[in-house]
Amino acid sequence: MTTELNYILHRGYFMDEGIQVQPSYADSGKIMDVEFDRKIIIYWWMTANFGLLMSVVGIVVMLFWVPFGWLVHKKQFEHMSGALTDRSINMRMGWLFKKQQNIPLDKLTDVSIHEGPILNAFGVVRMQFETAGAAPFILTGVKNADGFRDLVLQQRDSLVSAPSAAPSSESNDVLVEIRDLLKSIDSRLE
Repeated sequence: MTTELNYILHRGYFMDEGIQVQPSYADSGKIMDVEFDRKIIIYWWMTANFGLLMSVVGIVVMLFWVPFGWLVHKKQFEHMSGALTDRSINMRMGWLFKKQQNIPLDKLTDVSIHEGPILNAFGVVRMQFETAGAAPFILTGVKNADGFRDLVLQQRDSLVSAPSAAPSSESNDVLVEIRDLLKSIDSRLE
């Protein structure tokens, strides 16, 4: 890959038939792409089969699901993407039913990684993103989950601790005017 192409991909731009296209607002300021482990296909397929096995109707559906479910989960995997930007985590997923979720970093309260015997058997981890005032967002199958979590938390901390802009002179003028009015009212009351 050329240096220019690396720069374009890193900054969130992409090439479409030789034409440089601006990224959407949600994708601007991309820091890194989220990588998913292909083992998640096996995990989804096995958990779906186990769920079907738990009911009488599901056993009949399994006759069709076992051969075709693998293809459905493979398509799901191919349509998953995510990126960490300078102000949010942007996730896109879904093949038939598409979902796009943007998690603002300044609202992010915790990122946890869950591992258990079943997840470990398939070699995948589950990440849970907790935000202020919203239901947790769960993401399964992220490669290098520890590194991704650390980078997300670092970016969140740098975003939250960034010094706010100094008050503008216009707002200072308003405050001075309010102070003078209060002094005037106070002197009239005395």
